[in-house]
Amino acid sequence: MRYASGVLVWNDAELHPLETAIEGSPAVRIETTHQISRIDEGFVELSEYSGDMATLERLLEAEESVHNFTVTRETGLAYVEYDRSPSMTHLFAILTGYSLILVPPVEYTEEYGERGVRLTVVGTESAITRITSDLPPELDLYPERVGEYVPERGRLEDLLTDRQRKVFETAVRLGYYKVPREATHEQIAAEVDRSPATVSEQLQRIEANLLPRHLEMESES
Repeated sequence: MRYASGVLVWNDAELHPLETAIEGSPAVRIETTHQISRIDEGFVELSEYSGDMATLERLLEAEESVHNFTVTRETGLAYVEYDRSPSMTHLFAILTGYSLILVPPVEYTEEYGERGVRLTVVGTESAITRITSDLPPELDLYPERVGEYVPERGRLEDLLTDRQRKVFETAVRLGYYKVPREATHEQIAAEVDRSPATVSEQLQRIEANLLPRHLEMESES
């Protein structure tokens, strides 16, 4: 069983009106989609956001393609039901046509100059090799890794997204967790090209994810 991961960039095209609405606001940002499924004539997803959750709720309420949503302000998680879009419908049709499985999470990134998503698919080697030829012309794929798929379990670092791991590793390297602290949110933010407020929020979420699991693993050992 093979896997492939890479970044899908939609350049000047629109992946979905919901994504466009979110990206149009500087007050809120989608970070990671933990689960996404097709239902009837639309999609349902569980995603993690950073920023002002009240603004997120207003954006979801105003977006015509959204039918139902629930936002948990403490964690930045949002459950959203919304209509299909041509680009997303085409993309999922390709995955279905090649019997490929989308492995969450899906992480949003700008590493290749444009807004895109880093995703991983699992399937046969022939399907993974041929999928790029069927992508819509408005979407570009930047392959990153291909190999034999082995699920990863039980590691603390698996609880973090790639973006969170970068922030955490930078904080450790700069001495944020030393006593006394040798780094500030502003210094970390300059290293990872994010705002200090976003770094502060992400560090709180990282600690909320890692510490309970660490204690749980300690009690099991």
